[in-house]
Amino acid sequence: MKLSEIIGMEVVSSSGSVLGKIVDLRSAGEPEHQAQPYRLVTEIIIGRAGWMERLGFRAVKEEVISWSKIASIEGNRVTLTAG
Repeated sequence: MKLSEIIGMEVVSSSGSVLGKIVDLRSAGEPEHQAQPYRLVTEIIIGRAGWMERLGFRAVKEEVISWSKIASIEGNRVTLTAG
């Protein structure tokens, strides 16, 4: 899966409540100091943007979630684990 495919995916809780969309990804470490030619994603940043945020009148409220909290990625939806 490409990182560009994850950005914009809808994120839902284990009960199905919509939490927002993925707006960014974070990884740990510096790629030039790792043995692999890639970096592992450690966190997703989600945000909810209504029309006021899209027009720039308000900042998007963001939440950082650990990658380990992801239960599944299916279609265009990321489901988190309970708790």
